[in-house]
Amino acid sequence: MNLKSDREKWDSRYTHQEEPFPAPDELLVHHVDLLTSGRALDFACGLGANALFLAELGYEIDAIDISFPVLLRLKTEAIRLSRSIFCVAADLDYYPLPQGIYDVVAVFYFFSPPLMRYIADSLKEGGLLFYATYNYRHQSVKPGFNESYLVPRHGLMPYFPLFDIMFSQEAAGESGNICCLVGRKTRN
Repeated sequence: MNLKSDREKWDSRYTHQEEPFPAPDELLVHHVDLLTSGRALDFACGLGANALFLAELGYEIDAIDISFPVLLRLKTEAIRLSRSIFCVAADLDYYPLPQGIYDVVAVFYFFSPPLMRYIADSLKEGGLLFYATYNYRHQSVKPGFNESYLVPRHGLMPYFPLFDIMFSQEAAGESGNICCLVGRKTRN
């Protein structure tokens, strides 16, 4: 898929959509005791429920997504709630992530093997990664789903060798089609 069709796909999904903001992902909520404050990145943020949650906890937030309409909704909601969130509209395949500046990176339902190193590099030493996305079993739930967007059988851990893995589950969710990881970056 090219940049224009990716953006068009997500813009059409979020334009004229009035669904309420979802709750933050349970992986973040369940590990809230690990969260203190600092700078956080919500990578491929969608409606930004995780960005809003982290901002409520006192984090300075960068929220990146390809869709302008979804970021407009997120920014409007952040203003309504008096939360500071910096929104960036970008195709993540081409957006240069800053290195070593985030205390927390949240990635939910986005997977691109070529970007894993950049996601890891964006964290400070000691920074936390919260990652949950569909694994290879998702094709049994949604036949035809593009397998290049699915975590392979080996899970997420091999992509993050410089991390102390605090929690990992390769077959989460009702159908076992979600892969989850919480890790702390141990070195650069």
